[in-house]
Amino acid sequence: MKVWEVQDAWGIDNMQLVNKEVPETLASDEILIKLHAASINYRDLVTIENRTPFGALPQIPLSDAAGEVVKTGSAVDRFSVGDRVCPSFFPNWQSGPVRRADRSVSLGSASAPGVLQEFFVTKQQAASRFSDTLSYQEAATLPCAGLTAWRALVVEGQVEKDEWVLVQGTGGVSIFALLIAKMRGAKVIVTSSSDEKLTRARDLGADETINYRETPDWGAKALEITGGQGVDVIVEVGGGGTINQSLVAAAVGARIVIIGVLGGRSQELLMPAVFGKNLRLFGISVGNREQFESFNLAITEGGLRPVIDKVFPFESAPDAIRHLASGEHFGKIVIDFGA
Repeated sequence: MKVWEVQDAWGIDNMQLVNKEVPETLASDEILIKLHAASINYRDLVTIENRTPFGALPQIPLSDAAGEVVKTGSAVDRFSVGDRVCPSFFPNWQSGPVRRADRSVSLGSASAPGVLQEFFVTKQQAASRFSDTLSYQEAATLPCAGLTAWRALVVEGQVEKDEWVLVQGTGGVSIFALLIAKMRGAKVIVTSSSDEKLTRARDLGADETINYRETPDWGAKALEITGGQGVDVIVEVGGGGTINQSLVAAAVGARIVIIGVLGGRSQELLMPAVFGKNLRLFGISVGNREQFESFNLAITEGGLRPVIDKVFPFESAPDAIRHLASGEHFGKIVIDFGA
């Protein structure tokens, strides 16, 4: 089987396409998945470039994929050959509140190989069927970006019909957040520095948009849009570069779900806004298997379709990661493994 590895040194240019044997022997509780598609997250770029100590050489990158079960261990009872599944981002986290042990292993990191390989072995409890309404390419976008947005808005944010949601940017998690919020009947504000991307966001259902380059004080603009009431749920991806604008935009009692630090790792907070508005700030990273399965039920019932920016062939995986690094994408970047 073909496998992409970062071998002797970190960086996209050091990714190597190698051949390995397809695993033949499975433990009694393991399944063998023939992967058909994978998708890329910002975390994968960070790992490949070793910006934070997620990886250990040699590293098979990427955490998100979809495929079909082609072999099962003798004790497997959750799956049959032919089932369409996604491996879990956190293999040890099946349900309940997160604990240290739940986060100790994550795909595509120092703790576990990633999914940029044609076949993948995992324990049966570390995979889930995905919605029958989705293709392999679409399903491959779900395990990190899709689940993160679902947990942010539904599990932690508890968004309700007619509430205001603010989504920062138009990357993978942000576009999923837009789609999920609209599926839940919320009103959505999207921020971006690109008018073209904001137009596309409106085409997907965004009620209002703000170009943050033209309007640096976009928090005040969000207050204006909501008639001075503020935004009920904010999906915060910018971190230090955006958090204070989010505090300005927030309604009394708002939920701010922090999922990234694209704009900076630290910032002096407007603390009076936090306690004065009785805000709830949550930090989250992805979610558990039970939440993933609930998300897929909602996809089936609500008709949600992931937004794919561009599809690259397996042999061009480094180019797909470069495309993510460019910041030009809108939605998810997918790698198709072919037949």
